[in-house]
Amino acid sequence: MININDIKKIIIDIQKRRNYWKLSTRRKNLLTLTELGITQNIAFDLIYNHLEWRDYVSGPQLDDHAIPGNIWVFGLTINDYPCYLKFQDRPNGIVMWISFHKADYSLRFPYR
Repeated sequence: MININDIKKIIIDIQKRRNYWKLSTRRKNLLTLTELGITQNIAFDLIYNHLEWRDYVSGPQLDDHAIPGNIWVFGLTINDYPCYLKFQDRPNGIVMWISFHKADYSLRFPYR
């Protein structure tokens, strides 16, 4: 299992690249923004300000997608809803938030 320091490191690393965060325009992600009554920028601000190592679910995992990068999964409560957050840490510096939606199932947090 990954250690806490590695989780803290990836959080700090992606925070430093906040200007390079992008959200996948998947329907589920966009519907969640609407349901939560927030914009993409507000969602990113909430993640930036509140994500911590205890919110870790899984990763890093290699992505089998054509664009390389490790996949990380976290969970965060936003507006009283448990949300599933999955991002790809791309070699070009982009942090692609593949999933930002209400959790479909209970997330398992190994460090809580």
